[in-house]
Amino acid sequence: MQTPGHTALTRRAFLFGASAALGGLSAAPAAAFLRRQADPEAAEPRSLLMINQRTDELFNEVYFDGVGYLAESLDRFAHFARDLRTGERGTMDPYLLDLAADIQALAGADAPLVLTHGFRSSSRNVRGGAANSHHLHGQALDITHRGLGTRRLHQIAAQIGRGGLGRYSSFIHIDTGETRRW
Repeated sequence: MQTPGHTALTRRAFLFGASAALGGLSAAPAAAFLRRQADPEAAEPRSLLMINQRTDELFNEVYFDGVGYLAESLDRFAHFARDLRTGERGTMDPYLLDLAADIQALAGADAPLVLTHGFRSSSRNVRGGAANSHHLHGQALDITHRGLGTRRLHQIAAQIGRGGLGRYSSFIHIDTGETRRW
């Protein structure tokens, strides 16, 4: 059974995962990504390694234990991704962590993703931004990667083929909304 925000394994995802595994990226994370694409409910632990660009806080945890999402870990991630100007935090979509973990697996699991923006309080929504931004609902992250340029990270994320994906000069935006690109 497929869940919202998850797609079946596509030929493109398979070929990309296989080439990533053969091209020097760790085969284990790429293989885990492929299993999740084929079966989103695959019962194996999932973890995420991410650093907050503004605070240098590190999130390096298993957030899914193979049976279910870990409430304590999701709570720590909500604190990690909080709105730093207001201190407000929201409930973060667990599928967002899956999306980030899949990007990390293909980008190189040993290097952390870098969080530039996570949850955003309604009082701090970006001027000119979407009035109903996914950031307001814990469904979006803006990320970068210290070892890859924004263009390459965007290409990697596009191969996953789910959720919203945008590229800006210094980060990419990912969200668990409908699949769309900009």
